[in-house]
Formats: sequence, C-alpha cells, structure tokens
Amino acid sequence: MTVENGPSRAGGSRVLGIDTLRGLSAAAVFVCHVGGYWTFFDLPSPAANVLSFGAHGVDVFIVISGFCLALPFAAPGRRVATGAFYGRRAWRILPAYWVALAVATVLAVVPATARHVVAEPATAGDVVVHVVGMQTWLPSTLGTINGSLWSISLEIQLYLVFPLLVLVWRRFGVGVLVAGSALLAAVWWLLGIVVPASGDPAGLLGENHALPARLVQFALGVACADMVRRGRAPGAAPVGVAWVVSGVAAALGYTSDLTANLDLVLWGLFGASSILLLAGPVGRRAATKATEEFGLRSFSFYLLHQPVVLLSGVPLAAVSAPWPVTLVGGGLLCFALATGAGAVLYRFVERPSHLVGKRRYPVVVRSASTPAEAHPASPTSVEPVPASSD
Repeated sequence: MTVENGPSRAGGSRVLGIDTLRGLSAAAVFVCHVGGYWTFFDLPSPAANVLSFGAHGVDVFIVISGFCLALPFAAPGRRVATGAFYGRRAWRILPAYWVALAVATVLAVVPATARHVVAEPATAGDVVVHVVGMQTWLPSTLGTINGSLWSISLEIQLYLVFPLLVLVWRRFGVGVLVAGSALLAAVWWLLGIVVPASGDPAGLLGENHALPARLVQFALGVACADMVRRGRAPGAAPVGVAWVVSGVAAALGYTSDLTANLDLVLWGLFGASSILLLAGPVGRRAATKATEEFGLRSFSFYLLHQPVVLLSGVPLAAVSAPWPVTLVGGGLLCFALATGAGAVLYRFVERPSHLVGKRRYPVVVRSASTPAEAHPASPTSVEPVPASSD
C-alpha cells in the first residue's frame, strides 16, 4: 500500500485515493437517487437503469469501511481496546448522524414537507427506532424518515461486532472470516425463502439491508487490509483484471435474476479490487485535491443528500425542458446544494466530534507485547465512515 506521509487535516499518514473512492461512492448514490426520485420527467428506461447502478456505491463503501478499520489491526499481535474503540466510533458518527436525523425528522413530520420526502408522516416509534440505529432490524421503518440512513444502522452494528471479527481473524485467519461471512449471507437468504410469513411477520429474514447479508462485504475489506499489511497484495495487472471481471459480473448480476445476496458478494468483490487497485501508482494518479477533499466530507454529504434531492425536485417538476436539460442542470445544482449542506455539517459537527473522540480515546489498538499502544496513523486522512444507498 502506498502511504503518503505528511500533514493532512487529521494529521498522520494517508493512502491517496481511498478518500477519492469514498467520494465517488457517495456521488454514485446521489446519482441513483436523482434518477429514482425525480420521476417528473420522462426518463428513458436505459438511462434510468444506468443511473440505478449508483445504488451500489454503498457496497463499495462497506468494503472501504472494513479495510480502514482493520488496517491498524493487521500487524501480528494487535488487538482491540474494546471500550475505547466503541467510544471513538460513537463520537465519530453519532453526533453528525443525530443532527442529520433531527433535520430529516422535522421534514418527515411537518405536513408541508412530509408529503415530498416520505410516503406518510413519521411516527414517534419511527424516530425512536432511528435514534437507536435499529431500522435495519425493522424493515418497515427503513423509509419512514430518510431511507438513506439505513446504512448508519448497519455501520453501528458492524462496529459492535468488529472486536469479535478481529478475534476470528486472529485465531482462524482472514480466509475463514470471509468464507464464514459468505456462508452466513447464504443461510440468511435461505431463511428468507424457507421460513413462512407467519414465522417472520416483520419480513426480516433474508432482508439484504441487515447485517447477516452485508457482513461479507465488510470482511472482504478486512481481507484487503490483511493482504496490504502483509505485503501480499497482487500486482496492478492482476488486480486490474480482477477489477474489470468483478465489475462486469456485478453489473450482469444486477440486471439478471441472481439472488440479492449473491449480487452483494459480487459488488463486494468489485469494491475489494477497487481498493487493491489503489494500493499502487493508480491511487496516486487518481487522487486530486478536489476529490480527496470531497471524500473527506462524503459522510456528511451522504447524510443530507436525500432530502435535498427530494425537495429540489419540487420546483424542478415545474420546469418545462427536455429531460437531459433538467437532469444535468438540475442535478448539478442539487449536487452543489447537497455539497454545501454537507460541508456545513462536517465543519460544525462531524469534524469537531471526531477530534473529541480522538482526544477522549487515544488508544484503541493494544499489542500483546506492550500494555497499550497509541492508535497507528489512519490509512486515510480521516477514519472510515459509511456512505450508503437508498
């Protein structure tokens, strides 16, 4: 892995290109939502299908999250200081998430805006479920406030099980971790088929937003960290081939009758090959100051982008223009608005709370040879945060 040393906004070292990939994933989700929510223009089916591919930015980002969280623990003897890890993670994402949730809740309960952002006004129960991050375990609540926030629920659950994943990784190897996660996804899918509706009234079993279906993507990110830290990452040529093959397979799987969970594995492999591709010169060439800066703020951008897209569609629906003009012109304006809103959230909430967490919990990595070890430099200029799809 190519690590560029030098100052960054969070200090320490950076892996050029990871923030860019993070930002591209968030932008892809934005494009998907523009195509999916702006139904007021007659978008041709081929164009709508192409835009819908952006939903899989979440798959790539879950792999990125697994990679970034696991890299400091990839060296032999490293283990998780569990309490400090949970504390740092909580300060990392919850303040920005709760602020964005408060904004989305107001929009989802005030009649003047609720009719534009949700199917029905949100209830107090919906709010409680979202505050505690349990919406992926209650599928009926996923779209009741801000559908995009489901992935924050997933990310919280991934943080909770991460120390256990590290134990499995240490004891049995990363291959067992990935294979076990893939088996879990298969069993979860089968349960959704064989268990009758009467035995699963909430419709949870087999649901592909839930952790059992998505853990394999996170584990693939851990595998990337293991290969990179041990110097076993393949060269650019084989990784490039894997990137193309996995991308084509994932795209074909998305447009075919493949089960959703197999589709998630394919997109996870695409995300893993994308990370490994950035481990060398490709990452240095792909990264620019603008893309890296946007990647830094992509979490806040993601948290706020859906209501911006939905509310922007209200005045755009009254514009009489060919769909390419509305899509491109309106999309660029909406992207600028969402970027600005995300920059404000990042500047006044996300970034300060991140720094508080680092000060309060300076040690999250422990070594078998020493009582405690300071957290190694993060592989990106900030620690990983989720960006997700609809």
